[in-house]
Amino acid sequence: MRPYDLGEPAADIYQRLSAARTSPLTTARELAELTIPSEFPPEGYTTGDKIGSNNQSIGSIAVNTLAALLMFMAFPPGRPMMRFKPVEHKLADEIKRDPTLWSKVKLGLARKEIEHRERAETTPLRSTYTAHLRQLLIGGNSLWQHVSLDHPTVHRMDTYVVKRDAKGQPLFSILLEEVSLAGMEEDHRDILRDRLGDKLKGKAEWEQTAKVYTVCKLDTEGDERVWRYWQEAEGELLPGTEVTADFDNPPMYPDWLIPVFGQDWGRSYCEQYRGDLFTVETASSSLNDGAALAALCLLFVKPGGRTSVKQIKMAENLAVLSGSAEDVTAFRLDKNGDFQFVSAHLDQAYRRLSRAFLLQTSIVRDAERVTREEIARLGNELEKAMGGLYSELSQRTQRTVVLRFVRLHEEDDEQLPQVPEGLIRLSVVTGIDALGATTEEDALVTLGGTINTVFGPGSAGKIMDPSDFTRRLAAEKGIQPEGLIKTAEALADERDQERQMVQQQTLLDKAAGPIAGEVAKSLGGQLQAPPETPQE
Repeated sequence: MRPYDLGEPAADIYQRLSAARTSPLTTARELAELTIPSEFPPEGYTTGDKIGSNNQSIGSIAVNTLAALLMFMAFPPGRPMMRFKPVEHKLADEIKRDPTLWSKVKLGLARKEIEHRERAETTPLRSTYTAHLRQLLIGGNSLWQHVSLDHPTVHRMDTYVVKRDAKGQPLFSILLEEVSLAGMEEDHRDILRDRLGDKLKGKAEWEQTAKVYTVCKLDTEGDERVWRYWQEAEGELLPGTEVTADFDNPPMYPDWLIPVFGQDWGRSYCEQYRGDLFTVETASSSLNDGAALAALCLLFVKPGGRTSVKQIKMAENLAVLSGSAEDVTAFRLDKNGDFQFVSAHLDQAYRRLSRAFLLQTSIVRDAERVTREEIARLGNELEKAMGGLYSELSQRTQRTVVLRFVRLHEEDDEQLPQVPEGLIRLSVVTGIDALGATTEEDALVTLGGTINTVFGPGSAGKIMDPSDFTRRLAAEKGIQPEGLIKTAEALADERDQERQMVQQQTLLDKAAGPIAGEVAKSLGGQLQAPPETPQE
């Protein structure tokens, strides 16, 4: 089999595997009706069609809140989303020759982390990742595609198929897209026009479309596993779309939230709370109908009574009418007790959903002022609420997204400093591990305070190298020290200048004694009173 080939056209495999997608897709659409209907529109939906609406917004708020919290923990503002860590034992010999090398390496890697973080903030990575999480929470499955650095995309499960092994590892995935020929490369457009032929006649250029199948297949290259990525249309490989990527950097990744090993599709988080979501929907629907009924006001006049119906219709407020009040009655809905029962039932379901989706959390405040303790508490709450899914989501989904972004950024920006392979280990900051830099920072500060406490005030400055300590602290803080923190050479020059100034002042003080004496004698003679002139 050729590297970029599945053994048969991707279109045939897609049609065959789409049957296994029916059941999870139906479940996803049912859950979307209870939360966010637009996330999984009904089959056959086209742009502009009406999507079914629900009677409450609790499900939507629940999904959006949890997705936002998960995104916040994956990409905390002002904090790195990955950590470059030097392999200490491989740098041991160099560190012995230059003890300051460790802090210099840490500072350089911290700069690289900042550059990746700042570049990520200029892309829609956060918003796309949030959309990806919504798909996972509602449907349990979502396809992450990241081929161009500035254009990460997410695809619903009704647009792709996936095949996994018994351990849940994707073997290949196929994405189906209806692509306009006007937006394709010229050589691809010419190929498809030749293949489609009469199907395009009579259509305007912007109306000419073709079904494109994007394939990402796991393959073996020597002793390593790699991903083969390509596109097919009309049963033919589109030249120039072939890409080979490392195992940790798939261009297209079929993600799932709750794994079901032995099957191709996973389960969703909302499915675990389908009962409460359904209760909220039905109870809200009943209360909405009851409120509309309670707002209805009808007056009934007793037939044959002395009260005139015409006078009642034309009467103004405080008008005096002839007749009997007993002839007129108002429609009343004596269902207050029933409504209270439904409302209490709704409140109970809402409280359960609040705990599951962290609707009432007050941990995340203004992002610029969130402390590490608050982030740690949020991570612990997510772990407890999601029953361990948070850690799995971080290690699988977040790691795949971040590693792919880092690889694309390094390929896009050739000026990024490259590190020797094998000396640096890249780890994705997941969950409360985002506090790792802060933990090392606290350790440095605690060490200095402990030395001063044990050996007396000012001992830390004598025992530790101030320049090396400052560089390490700046690296953990993510601060560029150039122009802000003096180098060891500058500090040495300043100390030499201070010594020279002290020596010069000492020499001046020693020489000042004799000189002052001579000046005093000279001035003393001038200041003596003049001799008296004898009187004649």
